[in-house]
Amino acid sequence: MIHVLGNATVDLIFRMQSWPNPGETVLADASHRGPGGKGLNQAHAAARAGAKTRLVAPLGQDGNGKWLKQRLSDVPNLTLDWQEHGEVTDLSCIWINAAGENIISSTADSARAILPDHLPALLDGIAPDDWFVIQGNLRADTTLEACKLAAKAGARIVFNTAPLSWTLDETKQIAAASDIVVSNQPEALLLTQQEGIAAAKQLSSFCDGIGIVTLGAHGAALSEQQYSQVVPAPHVTACDTSGAGDTFVGYLVAGLSEDLSPLDATYFANHAAAIAVTRTGTLESAPDRDEVRVG
Repeated sequence: MIHVLGNATVDLIFRMQSWPNPGETVLADASHRGPGGKGLNQAHAAARAGAKTRLVAPLGQDGNGKWLKQRLSDVPNLTLDWQEHGEVTDLSCIWINAAGENIISSTADSARAILPDHLPALLDGIAPDDWFVIQGNLRADTTLEACKLAAKAGARIVFNTAPLSWTLDETKQIAAASDIVVSNQPEALLLTQQEGIAAAKQLSSFCDGIGIVTLGAHGAALSEQQYSQVVPAPHVTACDTSGAGDTFVGYLVAGLSEDLSPLDATYFANHAAAIAVTRTGTLESAPDRDEVRVG
């Protein structure tokens, strides 16, 4: 079983030829509203990979919260444990240029409504050998306490460092409480002052486990005690990279939950993420399991 503790947002997506310069207004070629948030995206991707998955996520009681609940009321393999509260549902604004690159800004008032003392009841269902997935959207103290409870229950912990919203010391403390740390290139550079394999090795040392740095079209750098290597990704033409990282994490953990080796799980995740970048949306772009063929 995979348990994801994270956020859920309504994504407002704008496609344009190029991003505006400071003070400039540009007209979008297209816009779209969809479900998103790193926690929801990763849980959804793991479920699409065929893994039994549970998401614990805060949600406002406003119109956007109701819309998310309706849109996601019947997803195979996915149990949604919404934690409703008085804050408004979080939003993400995503700007995508003609090359498929993205910049994203999100709110986190809803995500940070979960406090450490809420966790014992929320995480009571974690069992030995389950997988537990966290990101950087919730409060740092909440996330660290969640790691402690998951570890006490016997779960293996995957920490995706995005977004880097905490202090460096807080992020490293949570990495040290994890078994696997996954960062993208800009995050890894900020955390380690290294790139590629060197950064993955440094992430591995933070958690005394496995470090992974996603490298976009170049795949992912994987490091654990036995070896380090760059795991290539299939060549594709990207139209939207905004969902690739979350698809990667969801498929990585799904593969690990099936007892794939870290290397094979990374290949599996790379292939899924390569499909995701050929589609639009952060959540909807994740492929179904039968679309992902490795080897």
